[in-house]
Amino acid sequence: MAYKVATKTLSYQTLHRLEFINITQEVEAFVENSGVQTGTVTLQAHHTTCGLWVNEDEKNLIGPEKTLGYTPDLQRILDRFAHPAEEYHHNDIRDINNPKGKRHTHLCLPDEHGVVHECINGHAHAHNMVLPSYLTLIIENGKLIRGEWQQVLFIELDHDRSRKVTMLAQGEA
Repeated sequence: MAYKVATKTLSYQTLHRLEFINITQEVEAFVENSGVQTGTVTLQAHHTTCGLWVNEDEKNLIGPEKTLGYTPDLQRILDRFAHPAEEYHHNDIRDINNPKGKRHTHLCLPDEHGVVHECINGHAHAHNMVLPSYLTLIIENGKLIRGEWQQVLFIELDHDRSRKVTMLAQGEA
């Protein structure tokens, strides 16, 4: 049997903190087109303030809060673990434009020139401890193995941004 490797990068424009994007169909299509019959698919986000997760795509678990009218379960849990309003030393970055190291916004607002500088996001880095930026799944008979309710979710932990996820399928063809 031959060994096969395939890669593909997905791009997303996220809209808000704790946005869950179901990418299951994209991952399954990639696996089926990869030529790998038995092996693994690894997904890796290119960022430290977003995550990848296998779980249910269920509104009470993941939201969004705006359409629910209440805080979904995972947001409550993550914010109990690392709330955005907490103080984080990571948020005190000193540079030539900020000699005292304190940022003036928690909302990532643009300055008078329309430039959004690095945001206060210590909480997003902490959330990444719980929702890591990588995962590996099994391929069998050319298909992604997953349970009936399992979905592959990409999670924005910070704020609206351009994001990338690379997939690598490898194994026997």
